Amino acid sequence: MYTLFIPDIIKINLLDGLDNPLKQEKILIGIHTFANHKNNIEISPFLSDTEGQFIITKEEVIKRANIFVDYGVMDYSPLESAKPNIQIYFWGNKSLDRYISYWMMILKNKKARVKTEMEIRLLWHLEQRFADIRKREIEELEIYSSCFNRKTELSDDIILVNDIWNEPQIEKKYKARLPL
Repeated sequence: MYTLFIPDIIKINLLDGLDNPLKQEKILIGIHTFANHKNNIEISPFLSDTEGQFIITKEEVIKRANIFVDYGVMDYSPLESAKPNIQIYFWGNKSLDRYISYWMMILKNKKARVKTEMEIRLLWHLEQRFADIRKREIEELEIYSSCFNRKTELSDDIILVNDIWNEPQIEKKYKARLPL
């Protein structure tokens, strides 16, 4: 049964402390979902455009959620079965530091060793999958490392939006204040 309905298009405009449009590119945000069963799914990265706006499609949300779940670190229920409550949040530097440190450690610790012919035949498809993940994470490390958030002194994540996605919608529009 579907309990979370992802809008077809999500538009977010960030405002400064004076409610003026915050025209800043590469601001990184994420979407936090709350599981009814099993574990929450964190969906990111989404970056603002040169006007400081976010236009996120349902397809992008589903793709990012699938990437998160594919790591297989924990057990997840389908995204659509999550609670309809969502949070859209600004990534603070503490979270960015944890993410970057974790992936740098994982990517640096990949040991190159000689494999037997049997290992090569049995594990070829897994090695291909790991190579794809490695390539994607190297690209994403650049996104997380170079985002505008890194230039701020905001250490903690900031919840920009609390909402309920409990019915199908073509478009959701938000204006959120980011205290810079």
